[in-house]
Amino acid sequence: DGMPPLTGISLRFSLAAVLLIPLAARLGQRYPRERAFWWLCLANGLLLFTVSYSVVYWCEQWVPSGLGAVIFATYPLFVMLLAHVALPSERIARRGILAGLVGFLGIAVVFSEDLRGLLGPEAAIGAVALLISPLVSALAAVSVKKWGAGYPPLPLTVISMLVGAFSTGIMAW
Repeated sequence: DGMPPLTGISLRFSLAAVLLIPLAARLGQRYPRERAFWWLCLANGLLLFTVSYSVVYWCEQWVPSGLGAVIFATYPLFVMLLAHVALPSERIARRGILAGLVGFLGIAVVFSEDLRGLLGPEAAIGAVALLISPLVSALAAVSVKKWGAGYPPLPLTVISMLVGAFSTGIMAW
């Protein structure tokens, strides 16, 4: 209640990145110098840590958290579809579609009480806008899989989080 959403995101990812930096060093994970790595960190940071989280935090001012969970449960379906398009080795199998749908329906059942309480145009608009979050999160995940092979995971995460912390901090300011 006492902290604006974007400020909360910025502080959350700043703290997480600061805690991960020594872990990356301890594990011997170095920060690559290639431009492709830094571009991937920028894209991942903007999509996953800036857009996705900003949308969730903003929408949950009006959308019940249970509905937010149901909407975000579309994430595996978006990953499956985007990976099918962007990664030639990723094919959609019937079992994958079935598993995604069963998972989505399971989340819907778990949060069905919250879904019944959904009232008002703000919640409806927020629910539709909330679909942006799993979509851009899936785009970030597929991008990292496509272009991130061989890069150490902690430096990729640290830099991406710092991008998210900085960009949401600027927007919060």
